[in-house]
Parts: sequence; C-alpha cells; structure tokens
Amino acid sequence: MKNIFSFVAVSVACLVLLSCSNYGKKINIEGTKGEIYYKDGATENDAKKVGDFLKADGFIGNVKGASVQVSKQADDYLLRFVYDKDYYEKTPGIEGFFKDYGVRMSKELFSGRRVDISLADKYFKDFKSIPYDSNAAKGSPGGGFTKDDFNHETVGDVNFYWKDISSDESKTIINYISQNGTFSGGTAEIYMTKQGDRIVLKFPVKEEYQNDAATIAQVEKVSKEIKDNVFANEPYSFQMTDAQLSSLRSFDY
Repeated sequence: MKNIFSFVAVSVACLVLLSCSNYGKKINIEGTKGEIYYKDGATENDAKKVGDFLKADGFIGNVKGASVQVSKQADDYLLRFVYDKDYYEKTPGIEGFFKDYGVRMSKELFSGRRVDISLADKYFKDFKSIPYDSNAAKGSPGGGFTKDDFNHETVGDVNFYWKDISSDESKTIINYISQNGTFSGGTAEIYMTKQGDRIVLKFPVKEEYQNDAATIAQVEKVSKEIKDNVFANEPYSFQMTDAQLSSLRSFDY
C-alpha cells in the first residue's frame, strides 16, 4: 500500500473562519489549508509551534481548511479549534482526543504550562470547553487514547503498537506484515489489541480515503491475507479507523 494509509489525525468537518481582525494576527501553515491566529499575549512563535505540531500530527493538511486560535491566560495557554458542533455531539471520543492534545502540547510545546482547549464555531464563539487534564495522558474514560498506552516497535515504514496481547502474539503479527511488505511505500500505523479471545488490528486511514472504494477493497484483501497466514484458526478482526481509532469498517473472521 502507498502512503494513502499514513496515519493522520484529521479534524473532521472543520470550518474556515471569515476574516476578522478581532481574531488576532494570523499565520498560514505551509503545505496545508490551516490557519493559526494568535492574540492576548501569545506570540507568532507560539502559533507556529502549534501549527507545526498539528501538521506533523496530521490534524491539518491540504484537503480541508482548519482554523485555530492561540491565546494566553496569565502564564497558561488557551487553544480554540473551529469545529463542527453537530459532528462533536454525535461522535463519541472527541473530548478525550482533545484532552490528550492538551496534555501533549503542554509537554511538547509549552514546557509543562497548562493548555486548555475550547471548540468553537466559525466566529470563535465557544460551544465546548475542555480544561487541561493531566490524567488524559494515561487514557481518557471519554474515549481518548495516547500512544503511551501501547508498546511500540518500528519496522521499516510501519509503526506497530500493541497492548493486552502477549509478546509472542505481537511478534507473529509484526513478522508477517514486515516480511510480506504489505504496507511498504509509505508510513503506516497498526494498533493491535484483544477483545476477549479475538485479536483486533486497527488501521487509521486518511479522511479522504475512508470512503474510497479502491482503498476499501485493498484493505479487505490485506485483512483476508493476514487471516489466512496468521489467524487461520483464531477469531480476528481488521478495522479501518479514523484518527481516534474509532472503527469505520470492520472485516471480521
């Protein structure tokens, strides 16, 4: 598979802001349709760090526009994400996802300073506040996840993550996928977990390919090959997921 299967943390259904000076100064993130505003003590460097973080994480890209505002509250930070309220209300796990972002940005960008997050409409009017939660890094009850929850190994272009399965089980899967070369040609991530006696492989897919017929057919083909060669006599599922590891399609055997 080519790099259409690279892991991307997408901001689903984000809206682009109308131009307004009250939103603060603006920078655009090169190679994306993302725009970062900064005001109230936040600096252009703060905005660039946030934009680069979101670009590297796949949250902003060149397919959909996205708008974020960075401001300061004393020594702490507030990030506002323009987000689709209807999508937020009908999609479990979004709050946990942003809680994890707050913890990560606090640690990786702002030397441990608190990072609160708000979700807002296209005029930066908040509809949901998500306060900084240091426990989010350990896994959120709201459905968020963090890579720190998983064991990790990188082989070639593929990052493998696993938890709740044995080292022998993970090694068998890693060896087959690595030797088969299924995911060569672009970076990819595979998350391996267990539900009862069923091994579940989760495969995050870029938003623009989630409903693409050719992509779905290829994923189904790969899932069947893994079944035949690794799980011939065991229950197993291969799931196409979004960035929050929520299943979009599941091939169950």
